[in-house]
Amino acid sequence: MLTFDSLPQARVVRKGSQLFAPPPAPRELREPGPVMTQLRTAATLALGMWPLTAVLLLAIGLLWMAGMNGAP
Repeated sequence: MLTFDSLPQARVVRKGSQLFAPPPAPRELREPGPVMTQLRTAATLALGMWPLTAVLLLAIGLLWMAGMNGAP
């Protein structure tokens, strides 16, 4: 039966009529949690749309400075 697994399922490796242990299985990386996924997505969007992010930060800074204009 043909399968489309990315890793072969061989248990024993034969080379020159000698049996060898199979190579170690690749380490499985843990899936990031939902909060980490959302933070990574937000960071990716902010860096990918850096001109818009820069304009928004400038506008927030100008609004803050205007609000602090009459502060003692």
